[in-house]
Amino acid sequence: MSVEEEVYYNYLYEEYSQLLTENQRSVFEMYFGLDLSLGEIAEIKGVSRQSAFDSVSAVKKQLVSLEEKLGLYRKKIAVYRLIEGLSDENKQIGNEIKKILGDS
Repeated sequence: MSVEEEVYYNYLYEEYSQLLTENQRSVFEMYFGLDLSLGEIAEIKGVSRQSAFDSVSAVKKQLVSLEEKLGLYRKKIAVYRLIEGLSDENKQIGNEIKKILGDS
């Protein structure tokens, strides 16, 4: 997996983690956050490596599906592009929007 893909999944996770099950969050955090291998995840979870692989794949698929349906990440990126284009006298508005988005 490329660095760009990894960053993308992390952004999606930031937006949609609360919509995942506890197990899905756990698998994602072990694989992407702690950089554990599938074998290590399998050992921790007490499952086969194939099952760990399937779990990681399912979480990635779920995140992409949520983004396709809700588009929160895509919309957030569009808002940030608009903020970047604000003139200097409107930068305060941009800062307020960032606070609303939770990125002060």
